[in-house]
Amino acid sequence: MIQAVRGSIPKEDLGITMSHEHLIIDLRDVRKDNESYISDVDVVCEELKTIKELGVKSIVELSTIDMHRDVKKLLEISNRMDMHIVCATGYYLQEYHSKWLLEASIEDICEVFRHEITIGIDDTEIKAGVIGEIASGYDGIRENEKKVLIAAARVSKETGCAISTHCDHGRYGEEQVEILLNEGLNPDSVIIGHMDLLLDLDYHVRILKQGVNIAFDTVSKTSYQSDEDRAKQLKQLLDLGYEDHIVLSQDVSRKSYLVSEGRLGYTPVMCYFVDLLKLEGVSEQQLEKLLIHNPARILDF
Repeated sequence: MIQAVRGSIPKEDLGITMSHEHLIIDLRDVRKDNESYISDVDVVCEELKTIKELGVKSIVELSTIDMHRDVKKLLEISNRMDMHIVCATGYYLQEYHSKWLLEASIEDICEVFRHEITIGIDDTEIKAGVIGEIASGYDGIRENEKKVLIAAARVSKETGCAISTHCDHGRYGEEQVEILLNEGLNPDSVIIGHMDLLLDLDYHVRILKQGVNIAFDTVSKTSYQSDEDRAKQLKQLLDLGYEDHIVLSQDVSRKSYLVSEGRLGYTPVMCYFVDLLKLEGVSEQQLEKLLIHNPARILDF
């Protein structure tokens, strides 16, 4: 069973899945600009038409509470596009944390996550199907970020809800894993995010050896890494036997990434990255794991 905004679905229904996206997001409080502000349901639905035509059935929407997540809009998008959307409970980087969150105990945070997973979000019956994207900063895991990670691990262990993380520039993934697994969490419930921002094979292997999953989820963000290098590194990991522990996405979080702004929006994985992987020798069976079977297994309660 997977909890999507329209209700629970069998994992077999998830289909091709983008495992880390933002459809409705507002980061203006911290960033002080309109770039990371996407709120128009009509615009988002138009942006999703191409990936739906390319076979994408589901999106894991990782906008957190402090990214001004809007589950009513996500439900409207899901209904209009007839696509599954898995929404999140969680808190982002420490600079986004409210005064309440800075002062909250771990159990206080657990209670928020627990309620949104088992009861509903805000004044709705829409339930979170993932805890994310819980985060750590560029220079390390700050105290309040650690508090959120611990709460996420405890509630994940209690409910079976998966966790998806943000590693700033791909850093401190090992430290995130240590905090999460110290709580006795099943490692297969964890996706360590943004690993394709730091293409260090030994680093990736050390993380994967812990039994967790990793995300190559910033496809098309070539100011960090070329997509050709992403594909080569991913193929190396597949050759090492980690095909059951990797998921894919684009992490669209700015207006400037959208098709309406002249970029490729939510399409790069399906439009060309899959072809890059095939050129590297990745099989159809392996692609099905990255796009379908791995997300379904991880998100299954």
